[in-house]
Amino acid sequence: MDPILRRSSFYYMTTFVIFNGILGRFLGRDPWPAFEAIPLLMPVYLMSAVLFSEAGESYAFLRTLPVRDGRIVGTKFALIGLSTTLYWIGMMTIALGRMDEGVSSPSTLVYVTIVCAGGLLLASGLQLAIWSFGRAKVVGPAVVIGGLNLVLVIVHTASLRRTPDWPVFAHTWPIDWMGRMPWLSVPALTALAAIAAVWLMRVGVRVKEHSEAAL
Repeated sequence: MDPILRRSSFYYMTTFVIFNGILGRFLGRDPWPAFEAIPLLMPVYLMSAVLFSEAGESYAFLRTLPVRDGRIVGTKFALIGLSTTLYWIGMMTIALGRMDEGVSSPSTLVYVTIVCAGGLLLASGLQLAIWSFGRAKVVGPAVVIGGLNLVLVIVHTASLRRTPDWPVFAHTWPIDWMGRMPWLSVPALTALAAIAAVWLMRVGVRVKEHSEAAL
């Protein structure tokens, strides 16, 4: 089994399970607009998985094996992509199942897709930053971004509960417009995110080779 896959998959699966265990129940049970707030935490969990998986990562050991940088980068990005897909499928499945209750709508599908796409690109960018600057230099900014995201979720959730006319992200004009044809907009957004992630992966190969050459 691939040594990176064996070691890093633990962190991705653990954060995914924690997300579903702690937060997923709000999406599947509560009547309040949980789909406005809970998806916004997905990028934080995904970025946490990237950071944890890079703690003590020994690429020097991998250089003693017939493992090329392209394979290392491909495995890391595959984990990010697969984890994103699992988050997306889980939230989309619940959203589709709760449309009859009025808790979710076609705009919710677009909103969840956009948030997951953003999480995918943020996590991919974080992985590149770790290879470029080292994990120690990246942890601080990543924690700040995660903290700001958490503050946004708290403020937005409190405002939704207390302010009747507080804006709903899933019903802003662009998302609401795309929600009129989710069968087209959701696949289009997914394809754009996948193309961007593949491009970042290719950049990652060059970044990884450069960082290894500098050692």
